Amino acid sequence: MVKNKCVQFALLACLAALPLAAGEQAYVKRGTPERGGRAWVERAQFGGPVKEGGRLILRTDMGSVLIKTGAASEVQGVAVLRAYTGNEAEARRILSGYQLSVRALEGGGLYVTGQSEGGKHHHNLCDLNFEIQVPERFNLDVETQGGNLTLEDTLQGEARLTTAGGEIHTAEITGPTKLETAGGGITLGKMDSRVEARTAGGDIRAGDINGEAVLETSGGGIVAGQINGTLRAETAGGDVVVAGGTGNVNAQTAGGQIQIGPVSGAVRAETAGGSIRLQGARGKVVCETAGGSIDLLQLVGAVRASTAEGHILAEWVAANAKDVGPSQLETSMGDVYVYLPVDVRLTIDAAIDAAAGHQIVSDFGLAIKGDRGELAPQTIRGHGTLNGGGEVLRIRTVSGNIEIRKLDARALEELKSRSDATWRRWQERQAEQQRHQEDRDQERQKDRNQDDHDEE
Repeated sequence: MVKNKCVQFALLACLAALPLAAGEQAYVKRGTPERGGRAWVERAQFGGPVKEGGRLILRTDMGSVLIKTGAASEVQGVAVLRAYTGNEAEARRILSGYQLSVRALEGGGLYVTGQSEGGKHHHNLCDLNFEIQVPERFNLDVETQGGNLTLEDTLQGEARLTTAGGEIHTAEITGPTKLETAGGGITLGKMDSRVEARTAGGDIRAGDINGEAVLETSGGGIVAGQINGTLRAETAGGDVVVAGGTGNVNAQTAGGQIQIGPVSGAVRAETAGGSIRLQGARGKVVCETAGGSIDLLQLVGAVRASTAEGHILAEWVAANAKDVGPSQLETSMGDVYVYLPVDVRLTIDAAIDAAAGHQIVSDFGLAIKGDRGELAPQTIRGHGTLNGGGEVLRIRTVSGNIEIRKLDARALEELKSRSDATWRRWQERQAEQQRHQEDRDQERQKDRNQDDHDEE
């Protein structure tokens, strides 16, 4: 009998030493509603033990979410719920109608849900803010039906952040990331893996991305750092600015400028109204705008560039005709400036359809047909084989000059001057837009400060 009791005691001691099941330790502690300014405020604490590499899943029908990183063994959160009514009984009814629950997940994660009993009617009377602390090495899957999403610290994991209406801000994320908002801007820190960011209305601003990137907005600008992978950047209205990339780049806007730094792959840039500037590409380049200038520098491969109104400037640095490939530069109203290596092997086919005093000028030997001094809208053509000839470079303008220059010291200085002038105009436009954005941000901050003051 004594022996059996000892065995039982030892077994109980072992069980006591084991950690409790995560589901038994996950918790929600509701506070007592208190008056705070114009609202009744309730604070609810929640959380539970987790493991590094686990996942936080949050589903709430309203509320902004702020996420920070902290201890490696637990998730801690606070939900602050406000009911905007002077009637205490009504406030308690509204606050108690918000159901907050937490349960454990396999793999050391936590599942948090929040649901308003009164639906949209109560949404108009209250608001909610989450502040959650997770391990630094963790994964996030967060959805809210209305509010901002903010990741304040570096996250070593993957993230999916979705809001039906609000802004999204993140620090550095090392894993694959997917961000979506139905209305608001998206701001990203440095990203170490694949990124998808989509908004139905707002700007997208991203740091360097070490992976494939898809950036899409239905109304706003796109600004991104170095993309070490392929990039698709699309906006229905706004500028697209990319520092550069190691893969192919596809940039499209229905109304705005496109600025792309040096790219190791191919480039496709399209805008329905605005200028395009590319600072270098080793692959094929396709640029189209319905109205604006096109400046293409440090080209190696084939190029097709067209604009309905504006100049085209193209600089090739490859002398090998096979690298250059067949190319075409075409503008309806504007000049065309071409800079080529002295030893490049190309066949030139240039024409001004309605010259009226415009001219074709070339540092290379071209056979030019047409009266250059005649003011009538006649066609002037220039044709020639450079260094034995090669792929065809077709140049067309309806009304404008065509200049074909050897890429020597004098031409480089001229090219730099033209390029710097274009860049200054671009920067002035960007600075003006930035000032307008800062003014809007200050106005929003004033409104938030006023709201906070009213609640005190």
